[in-house]
Parts: sequence; structure tokens; C-alpha cells
Amino acid sequence: MKYPKINTIWKRDENDDFRIIEGDYSKFEFTTVKEWHITEKIDGTNIRVIYKNGFVSFGGRTDNSQIPAHLDEYLQKTFTLQIMNESFGDNDVVLFGEGYGPKIQKGGGLYRDDPGFILFDAYIDGWWVLRDSIEDISSKIGIDCVPLIGTMNIDEVVKYVQSKPNSLISKKTKMMEGIIARSHPLLLFRNGDPLMWKLKVRDYKGE
Repeated sequence: MKYPKINTIWKRDENDDFRIIEGDYSKFEFTTVKEWHITEKIDGTNIRVIYKNGFVSFGGRTDNSQIPAHLDEYLQKTFTLQIMNESFGDNDVVLFGEGYGPKIQKGGGLYRDDPGFILFDAYIDGWWVLRDSIEDISSKIGIDCVPLIGTMNIDEVVKYVQSKPNSLISKKTKMMEGIIARSHPLLLFRNGDPLMWKLKVRDYKGE
């Protein structure tokens, strides 16, 4: 199972360096939600931790993605069969997160000194879990989860991103990559994907 594509809230102008067209929503559904749960977007590499039929496996954004060796070693040590069995029993689970840290993305070493995994979503036995469950899973396994910035409307989110905030989890000063907004309560698109969008600080780099 791959993680659903997250659209930028605004459409992009293909004739102007793909700049955002503020106010022109990329999905009509985004106009129907008044308040959004906002979390920090981490600049890393997408990682799936899959626990099914008593086995643990790892994947990247796609089945052909390559996981860096030093990150794979961390994943093997962190998500052992024993830990996953104690945490989830007989449930089928996919944990979605970012592999981040040194040698993963430019500036990744500002987040932390060693490779890590930070959880942002989970799919258990056909259900997308809620924020409380994300925090509970993180606590049980001993991993981080993406910081919850707060609940905002779209105007507040735009102002926040335009302020170019620093990361809430980086050990050293690092500008936040952006935010992910999720509907609250959780709503789904017609295809079953969670209703969510993203906005990056670099979308306002010219301001």
C-alpha cells in the first residue's frame, strides 16, 4: 500500500515556473472544511513500515525506491518483529513516516545527528487512525511523531507558512519545510484517501 498523494492546496501555474495560484483550490473539497489540524512537514524520504502475517518489511515511497543503508539499519533495529507483535498483535499495519537525518536530504543533519524515523500516519486493518492513536503508537515503539502545530483555518495557515517558521523538532536551527493540513474530524475523498493538503515555505520564497 502506497501513501496517498498530498496535493498543494492551490493549483500551480504551468506557464510561470509552477508558482502557486493562491485562491485557486486544487481540490474543491478543500473549500468545505473550516478548521484543519496542522502538523509540520518533515524534509526526508518517505518510508513505509509494513507488518503483516507475522512479518516486518520496509518500503519507500514506491516499491522501487531505495532506502539508504544507514537508514535501513536503523529501521531494522527499531521495528523488530517482537516490538511490532507486542504493539499490534494480529492486526495488519502500515506505518507511514519520514526517514530523516544526516545524508538523507540536504540539511538533514540539522534535524538530528543520526538517522531516524518520524511517524505521520498509520493504516490498521483497513482504517486510517486518528492523531491520538499516532501519538500512542509512537510512545509504544519509542519513535517520534510529527509535531502538531495546532488547529487553524486556511488564512491562518497561509500567514503561518509565510512567516517562515523554524522546525519544531530540529536540534539545530532549521527553517520548517512546510505544513500538512488534515481535516478534523477526519474526512475522506470519494476514493477513500484522507482529506489533506500541504503548503511549503518555499512556495512563498519570492515574498
